Amino acid sequence: MTLAQAITMTLNRVGLLTTNTTYKDQARLYLNMAAKRVSGEIGGKWWWLHKTTTFKTTKTITVSGITGTILAGDAISDNGGSGATATVDADYDATNYATSVTVSAQSGTFTSSGALTFTGSGASATYVSIAVTQTYALDADVLVPHSFVDETNSRTISGAGLDMIDAEDPDRNNETNARIWAADGVDALSGKIRVRMWPYHSTPGDVIRYRYRGFIVDWTSGNDSTELDRWLPEILQPAVIFGATEMYLQEKGDSEAAGENRFEYNEAIDNGKETNRTIYGNRVWRKAEVGDLSGRFNYVPADGSLSAAS
Repeated sequence: MTLAQAITMTLNRVGLLTTNTTYKDQARLYLNMAAKRVSGEIGGKWWWLHKTTTFKTTKTITVSGITGTILAGDAISDNGGSGATATVDADYDATNYATSVTVSAQSGTFTSSGALTFTGSGASATYVSIAVTQTYALDADVLVPHSFVDETNSRTISGAGLDMIDAEDPDRNNETNARIWAADGVDALSGKIRVRMWPYHSTPGDVIRYRYRGFIVDWTSGNDSTELDRWLPEILQPAVIFGATEMYLQEKGDSEAAGENRFEYNEAIDNGKETNRTIYGNRVWRKAEVGDLSGRFNYVPADGSLSAAS
């Protein structure tokens, strides 16, 4: 099922014209809200929201006087006489931080105030400074980061609080291979979660793998022709439609029909929960005794419940 088909189905269930652009846009908004609701069921612990991806460590070149548009993958050359080169990282944010060019490969030392050319895009700029990147923006669909691994150096990066990093390195100038990560808030411009790596990873281009629990990022009209399978399994797609229909009917004041769709939504969620419980095969999960924090199965018979065999 595509997003466009989900919009049509939602409007049909509400009783609105399916070709009206205003109705379609409103239905898309409600589908986005319903998708967030589905993602948040059972505390967001759905099997399909557990994901893994990677990024590369970088250095950040601050530039000024940009002519043209710098693109990810551009080869940077220092025309100031140093002969230094670098490669613009795939995650370079040209929209929000155009003058902070992240590079995942570097050779040589850039000259102060040298002229830079960017082969690929044809852009140019003036070099200002270069520094090790201290924080990294994670993917847009990251809700909760879980763990980080430095694949290049085959080492685990442990989670810690920012207080620990501040206590160990108040000047924030310890540079080597990262061994600690900490959540560092949400980027003010992109809205992405940022993490701080410490010590600050001094080698650009090392691969960092991380696991996280995600969510469904807002759909736009550009996603209308895309299959919903890309974001959530088919067994839970009806819940998104029922949830959107429920909210649209509430807007129109039809609480009875909204309640019917709420019932259908709960049915679809229950089906998804059953699948979620069995996603690891036919394992049997035993409930621990109340108060047992060890995580092990523990059974204590009640007094008088057992008797010797005759």
